[in-house]
Amino acid sequence: MTDRQSWRTEEYKGMDVHVTALPHGDAKCKWDYTVRVTDPGIDSSTMSALAAASGDDDDYSTEDDAVQAGFAKGYALVDMLKK
Repeated sequence: MTDRQSWRTEEYKGMDVHVTALPHGDAKCKWDYTVRVTDPGIDSSTMSALAAASGDDDDYSTEDDAVQAGFAKGYALVDMLKK
């Protein structure tokens, strides 16, 4: 099986934040996200990436809403790392 996730990447405080939105099962109207934080230039698929699922128990109504929530979570992870 091929993983066909579409990752979006933004730089935040010297780290790369990678986010992908995933539909919940067969329901195309509910979305969740996965976040990976890496050093700059590292691919989102690397096993050494800091990764997190949404962890907020929310279902997002659009893919873009899930991506935006994912970036917020990713920025919070970077803030914790950079303390």
